Amino acid sequence: MRKKVSAMLEIVVCDDDIADLECAVTMLHKIFTSQKIAYHIEQFASANQMLENISNIDIGILDISMEELNGIKLGRKLKEKFPDVKLVYITSYEEYCMQVINEVHAFSFLCKPLEYDKLEMQMLELLDQLPDTGAEKDFYKVTDSNGKEYLSIKLKLRDILYFEYIKRSRKVLIALSDITYEYDCIFEKLVEELQPYDFVVNCRGNLVNLRHIEKIKGFTIYLDNGKELQIAQKRSSDFREEVNKFLQKNS
Repeated sequence: MRKKVSAMLEIVVCDDDIADLECAVTMLHKIFTSQKIAYHIEQFASANQMLENISNIDIGILDISMEELNGIKLGRKLKEKFPDVKLVYITSYEEYCMQVINEVHAFSFLCKPLEYDKLEMQMLELLDQLPDTGAEKDFYKVTDSNGKEYLSIKLKLRDILYFEYIKRSRKVLIALSDITYEYDCIFEKLVEELQPYDFVVNCRGNLVNLRHIEKIKGFTIYLDNGKELQIAQKRSSDFREEVNKFLQKNS
C-alpha cells in the first residue's frame, strides 16, 4: 500500500528546452492527479530564475545539459538549500548517469525523450520514500511569545526548529521560525517520543530538528532561519553521526 502524502507536494521542473519542459510538466500533472494527492508544480526554463524564486521543494526534475547553469551544479545548490529534496535528472546524454548519482545523490535518471511509463514508475517509487511531512503533535497548556495562552495547540513537527528546556521556569520552549511557545513537559519523554521524526539532542536541554540544519561549523549549528545552537563536545561525535544518517536517508 502506498504511503499517504499528507502535505502539499511541491514539485519543480527546470529545463531550458521549452518543448521538453512542457512535455515533462504535462506528464507529471497526469501522474500526480491520478494519485489523488495535493501537489503543486512550478516550471522554469532558467536555473538561476528557479533558484531565485522557489522557497520550498520536495521533488526537483532537472535537465542536465542547460547552458546557463547545468543541472548538476543546480542540484548541488538545491541540496545545500533543501537537504531532503529528491532529484530526478533527465537528459539526452546517458554518459552523465554515474556523475549525477555520485555527485548529487540523484534519486533517479531518465533519458530523453521522456517515456510516460518510466517517469510514472520513478515518481511512484519516489512517493514511497518521501517522509511523512504531515506528522503533527498536540501540545497542552501552552503560552506563546506574545503572552497568549492556549489549552492546546496542534503543530506540524516539520515546522518546529528545536525544543529547549528552560530551567528557570521548568518549561520547554518550542521554537518555530516566526514564533515560540512554552509548555509543561518532561524533556526526557519528549526526546524519546520525537526520535523517529529526526529530532536529536545537541546539548543538554536542547533537541534540534535535523531538517532545519543549514550547516555545522566546529561546535556551532546554523539553522535555516539564522539561529545558532551549540553542540556539547561530549555529544559531538554521536550528533554528527545522526546528521550523516539523516543526509544519507534523504539524499
